[in-house]
Amino acid sequence: MAKPPFRIVKTPAVPAPPSGAYYNSFVVGDTVYIAGQHAGAPQGVIGGNSVREQSREAFKRVFALIEAAGGSADDIVKLTVYLCDMAGRNDLSAMRRELFAEPLPCSTLIGVKELASPDLLVEIDAVAVLGSGGRRAAIS
Repeated sequence: MAKPPFRIVKTPAVPAPPSGAYYNSFVVGDTVYIAGQHAGAPQGVIGGNSVREQSREAFKRVFALIEAAGGSADDIVKLTVYLCDMAGRNDLSAMRRELFAEPLPCSTLIGVKELASPDLLVEIDAVAVLGSGGRRAAIS
């Protein structure tokens, strides 16, 4: 049995991980795996001070990586969200409802004490299946 093709996904729209110890995304067959995305920048600047603002930036990066892989945000089937303050979950839910039409992707929300930087409030990773479509997602 032949192995499915494996390819690394990169885009200038998403900063490379600072350590170089992993990639932001790769594709195996028709499945896209996206490592945790957040509102951090290589210079340490954080995009936004609220869960809503940081979620929007994280979703922009997730969508950019899926598009660079040849898909669209409509192909997202699974999200995992790491949230430092569970009081922000309503803002996060509202953001998902703005971005995704029914059926929403499967999603897991995990409360964490801290992320890679103390200024980060949320991190989102995703799995998408290229060509699965079915939902309309939009971000501005």
